[in-house]
Amino acid sequence: MKSLTAFIAALLFFPITWAAPQETRSAVDQVLAQAPKTAWFSEGQSKRIVYVFFDPNCAGCNFLYKSLRSFVQSGQVSIRWIPVAVVNETSLGKAAAILQANDPIASLARNEEHYQMENGGIEEDIPDAVTEKRLHANTRLLSELPVPVVPTMVFADRNGNAVLIQGALSPLALRKVFAQLPGAY
Repeated sequence: MKSLTAFIAALLFFPITWAAPQETRSAVDQVLAQAPKTAWFSEGQSKRIVYVFFDPNCAGCNFLYKSLRSFVQSGQVSIRWIPVAVVNETSLGKAAAILQANDPIASLARNEEHYQMENGGIEEDIPDAVTEKRLHANTRLLSELPVPVVPTMVFADRNGNAVLIQGALSPLALRKVFAQLPGAY
């Protein structure tokens, strides 16, 4: 059992370019190439950039948000948050509330700090036409992955290879994942 657990854990930390079929690598490469063109907002000042697809109603996203705090606050990574609407019927309104806020980082923090299971932590907002279009485009980009789930992290490793990490990782697991980033600590 211990070796199976170690094997599964090891699979989580390999760049997708090493472990996946060509079609999956291609999809991840395409999503990473398109990520800078999405509707995102940035948290942190590091040159080590990680894109995170999240839904305001996602329990795993809430766990990942909390796990990322020490990395962002210490300047080890910069997170480019890409809101999507996939969990339930209130996701679009809550993603819009975050994206349309004067301070999306503060709005995201409020959502995550007051999070309630699959119901987020902020009130919905009616998206304007531009925001709704941008959120649908973000969701379409996420759906280009073979398994379009939240949370999903994508970034380029120190060799420029696209890396896909899906699911909520602990701070210890994130430290191992982020060791792949250029200029990693």
